[in-house]
Amino acid sequence: MKYLRTFLALIFALMFISADNDSFIIRGRVESIRNDGYITVLFDSETSENEYLLLNENRIIGKINTLRLLGYSGEKPRYIALYEYSDKTAVLLLKAGIEIAIKPVEKTRDKRTEKKVFLEKPVYKTVIISQVDRREMVLIPGGKFLMGSNSGDEDEYPEHMVNLTEYYIDRFEVSNEDYRIYADSKAIKYPEYWSGKISDGNGFNDLYFSRLPVIVSYHEAEGYARWCGKRLPDEMEWEKAARFPPSQGKGNSWSDYTWGNQFREGISNTDEFWNSEQTGINLKTVIKQKYNLTVLTRGLIPVDIYDTEAVSYYGIVHMDGNASEWTGSWYNGYEMNRKGSKKYGTQYKVIKGGSHNLGRNEARVTDRKIGGIPDLYRDRISGIRCVKDITDNDRIKESGSGSNI
Repeated sequence: MKYLRTFLALIFALMFISADNDSFIIRGRVESIRNDGYITVLFDSETSENEYLLLNENRIIGKINTLRLLGYSGEKPRYIALYEYSDKTAVLLLKAGIEIAIKPVEKTRDKRTEKKVFLEKPVYKTVIISQVDRREMVLIPGGKFLMGSNSGDEDEYPEHMVNLTEYYIDRFEVSNEDYRIYADSKAIKYPEYWSGKISDGNGFNDLYFSRLPVIVSYHEAEGYARWCGKRLPDEMEWEKAARFPPSQGKGNSWSDYTWGNQFREGISNTDEFWNSEQTGINLKTVIKQKYNLTVLTRGLIPVDIYDTEAVSYYGIVHMDGNASEWTGSWYNGYEMNRKGSKKYGTQYKVIKGGSHNLGRNEARVTDRKIGGIPDLYRDRISGIRCVKDITDNDRIKESGSGSNI
């Protein structure tokens, strides 16, 4: 009798598990939880559904909706989505690794009898002026690009293909003047290094200084982006905007620098730019003439002055020098990179791009630096370049209607 009771209990348990597993269709898992009401999720395949359930041990703890494809992690599509809880008790149950699921449809449809509707792919403006900060943004088209490097630093390995949807990115870095307008509108304290540069009327008394890229902490950069209705780019978005697309052959498809594979002194504001008076003489002359300077001091240069040979394929300026830039990505190893690091995790943010005080190796588009020492509030180390998601307002309504701006 004892063995019979045990056997019946086992059969009942298996029936219970089977019933639970059959009541949902698992589509993916939660990758990370953000503090702004969004989570990132990894799906087994691309999806057209816009709402899913959050499951913790087969218990529905909430749902996600408003999904947007960010790219791919290996073969799996990566989405960002809004989430909401089913009740207050579910707050502690939301964590990375729990399942994303849907309930199976009770009735199936014979799709062979349905009419196929042709949906015209929208066309977006190639250049826009963002509404709040009135700054120029450039469209980065959707599609695949090769990210990372097999010959760079350990944290850049391996090269891997990433697929992104369209987005806009600032053509220029955010200047001191851009940041001042934001700080005044929000009554935010000016950066300490501005001391002596602001007149009584709250404007800059040094025109040259006003056009240099602002250097701030991660949270200050995030605050600026949020104010103007944008966000900081993740490192995939930043790197795609800096690289040659795979469709461009000529040996430059996966170049180390925005302009090609070989470093060229004097066209970007890196440490080498200041080796001598003659290095980068053309660019230095333009700066001196525009700002009536007799001597050009080593350091940052205005965000909108550049050598035309040093822009990215998409026309983005100073991604290879001047000020390095914050991204919204936590510093972690790429998938398939088996070499761990104590710095990986959710302490440091990835910084991309060369800098006036760093050399050619750090100017490579695949280079990854970190910010957040001692923390992301006090580490004022990098500049700002924002991105914006596509909206219906960015669509070209009619072909041949004139300007695309």
